[in-house]
Amino acid sequence: MDTKLENYDLGLYVHIPFCHTKCTYCDFNTYSGIENLILDFQTAICSEIKFWQSEKPYLLSSIFIGGGTPSYLDINILEKIISTIKNTFIISDKAEITLEINPEDVTDEKSSSWKNIGINRCSVGIQSLQDNELKIINRRHDSDKAIKSLRILQNYFENISVDLIYGLPKQNLKSYINTLENIIEINPNHISSYSLQVEKGTFLDQQVSQKKITVADDDISAAMYKTTQNLLSEKRFKQYEISNWSRDGFNSEHNLKYWQLKPYIGVGPGAHSYLNKERFSIIKSPKKYIKTSKLLKQNNEVNFKEKINFLRSISFLDVYENYNKQNEILEFLMLSLRLEEGINILDFNKKFNLDFNTLYLDDLKEYLKDNILIKNKDCYKLSNKGKLFANEVASKFVK
Repeated sequence: MDTKLENYDLGLYVHIPFCHTKCTYCDFNTYSGIENLILDFQTAICSEIKFWQSEKPYLLSSIFIGGGTPSYLDINILEKIISTIKNTFIISDKAEITLEINPEDVTDEKSSSWKNIGINRCSVGIQSLQDNELKIINRRHDSDKAIKSLRILQNYFENISVDLIYGLPKQNLKSYINTLENIIEINPNHISSYSLQVEKGTFLDQQVSQKKITVADDDISAAMYKTTQNLLSEKRFKQYEISNWSRDGFNSEHNLKYWQLKPYIGVGPGAHSYLNKERFSIIKSPKKYIKTSKLLKQNNEVNFKEKINFLRSISFLDVYENYNKQNEILEFLMLSLRLEEGINILDFNKKFNLDFNTLYLDDLKEYLKDNILIKNKDCYKLSNKGKLFANEVASKFVK
């Protein structure tokens, strides 16, 4: 095992690129209409997982199977993937193992099967409980199916997270509050609520550009966000990250690895990894991914550095970024700012052998004065009001 990783929890992200249909806002590396590739994909991703085999298996404390729509896959394929992970890594007894789920896939039979193969956390893409809002973004479920799916999952799982989006077309503050209150009533232990982003190249971008639909303006989105903060705080959800709230003990341990710059491996087309301070992602095309994965069997390397170099040599990577101190400083500051604890200046000073106050305090004084930033012992954190200005504050760290 690489010495630098022995003291860290390692995460594994598994990317499933298949979807029933593509949502209008989605810019993830996902595809519909390529079901003929599923069996070859199973072989390829199991080969990629095995690629990370070592004489002393790495310890996983979190596994996140995302996409795409992993719940779309036949249970036998998911079972094969998880079995391969178990044979390649050591999985902590307390490991968080998440499956992303779409409501239309949920049945009692599937829920029982997911639990039996080791899933212990469900992340359910609800987005809205208003049928007109769901229809316009091309979701396959309606509000009744969404609620029913959560009720079924609660019979099998304690750790359930719900994803919501605010600022949707046809959405207003009243309809968003209705969605949020109904989700709170169902009582999941984790809620993520994201502001709709009109990403370039998506069908939504095309619709907005052609003025066929409109999305919420900044003021309405801000009101929705403040409402989310207030309602969830009243119901004793803790906001531990800008877009994430949980009951005690139900933070997303896997996502925290991203925000805390802890190491993780990503497998599957387009998946990202962060290992030994190197960032890289896998080729995006499922067809090219399946074809190139056949070369992975040629690998005899043991440590991470050599394995990464091998991936580069066979053109298995889409993006590779070598360590850059300035980039890591920026990532540390921006990601820490998203978390409730904020930026720990002692950790920063020790990690980078620099003085945070000397470098940045002058640029932050206006935010401290306006109560956008709060100094809490050795940390600078965003106030509730300040969370609306996170991107503006983060821009001050760009030198």
